Amino acid sequence: MKKSISILFTLIISVFSFAQNKIDADLEKCLSQRNSTAGQVSCVSSARDSWDKELNKSYISLSQKLSKNGKKELVEAQRNWILFRDSEFKLIDKYYFDVKKGTLFYVIAENKKLEIVKERALQIIDYDYQFDY
Repeated sequence: MKKSISILFTLIISVFSFAQNKIDADLEKCLSQRNSTAGQVSCVSSARDSWDKELNKSYISLSQKLSKNGKKELVEAQRNWILFRDSEFKLIDKYYFDVKKGTLFYVIAENKKLEIVKERALQIIDYDYQFDY
């Protein structure tokens, strides 16, 4: 039993690491090549889009595995998360563009948004892969 739990944990970590390492590596490479604020914002925004694609891919996969009631709960949870995300993005924009001044805060704001999407993507990926084991 302990061995199978250990194997499952290792597999889940490997899957997370692959997606995370690819997107994070692409982000690091992009940031190292672009020195302007606009370039860095573009890099972070692109990484956020990549995490959003991972989230959607795992969401579809998970929804196909769930029962009718489970799928209903997933849809409701995701709708609530989208409301949270949109609200949080508005707060981030207000705070970093109205309260803080300076172009550096554009990069910081985009990174905050990236982290929100990345966290949700990792949650959905986790649910999806745990479902199979």
